[in-house]
Amino acid sequence: MLQRLALSSFRNYQQAEFVPGAGVNLVVGDNGSGKSSLLEAIYLLGSGRSFRTSRLQRLVKESAQDAVLFAEVMSHQGVMHRLGMARNRQGFSGLKLDGANVRGLSDLARILPVQAFHPGTVEIVEGPSSARRRYLDWGLFHVEQSFLPLWRQLYTALQQRNRLLRSGRFQHREMLVWDQQVATVSGRISQLRSAYLTALSPHLQAVLGHIGELPEVSISLFPGWPEGEDLQALLAADIEKDRQRGHTGRGAHRAELRLTTAAGPVRDVFSRGQTKTLSYALLLAQLYLLVHGHGGQCLVLVDDLASELDSQHSAAVLAALKDLKQQMIITALSADALPVQAEGNGTRMFHVEHGVLRRLD
Repeated sequence: MLQRLALSSFRNYQQAEFVPGAGVNLVVGDNGSGKSSLLEAIYLLGSGRSFRTSRLQRLVKESAQDAVLFAEVMSHQGVMHRLGMARNRQGFSGLKLDGANVRGLSDLARILPVQAFHPGTVEIVEGPSSARRRYLDWGLFHVEQSFLPLWRQLYTALQQRNRLLRSGRFQHREMLVWDQQVATVSGRISQLRSAYLTALSPHLQAVLGHIGELPEVSISLFPGWPEGEDLQALLAADIEKDRQRGHTGRGAHRAELRLTTAAGPVRDVFSRGQTKTLSYALLLAQLYLLVHGHGGQCLVLVDDLASELDSQHSAAVLAALKDLKQQMIITALSADALPVQAEGNGTRMFHVEHGVLRRLD
């Protein structure tokens, strides 16, 4: 649970402190005031990514050299941790956990599990296959400890294999070593992903039934190579093709999460509104599996829900989120812009204007 956040030279914030409550926190303000930037800062600490831009140099306030974030987080085990992140225009210039330097963003992500519902959430359905792999692997990272070491093994093997492909000078025995590694680790990752989807599916159907008016959606995994075929043999057969394109074309890094209905692939049959609703349902299902299926916790960020879904679906999503009983931070133009379900005993209200944040209640 996020206990305190301090921002310095982040976006339009010069200095700010945010002390949220354990339940629902509502942040209101005009467009461009800094509401989304507040959520972006929290998401960056918990994931190393922005949900608004891939150009992270934009996160640094124009007049500053570095943006600095600091957070105090209470873990699920009741241990207080201090997270720190500095970002200059070239990259991350410092990551700290409890005063010690850390090299990997995964160390921070385990302390602060965070998921965001935002206008770009629709990319889970509409976007490239990498968006769906990222969705799938976020869930695995937080419920399966063996996933991250396996992914790192695959990343290393792919780097080495691709290096050989681009060099154009390699011996068959040398390539065979990396073919074996890519095939073995890809198989293990695929097993984890398939098991995760099996566990996720009933939660998705339950959420779809709750938020309503969508046909049943099936989720399945294309592992990154033809099912039932020997990946190592395929890699060996693809060497010339891979050499020409300069990278490995098969493996778990090429997996695809397939979303289908009885009428065909979701992307071909769903309207824009249905696609948005399904995207939010997929995130909800993932949170239900994490919280109810594995006893985990997650900080939930909800950015500008009223602009993405109609009032009926917004109310259903908020009701489902409140049922999770997790810490939640919601942005809106005003309290009136959200369904009544967002309010209640224990809700903290904040107002932000031109990068100045203050508590209202």
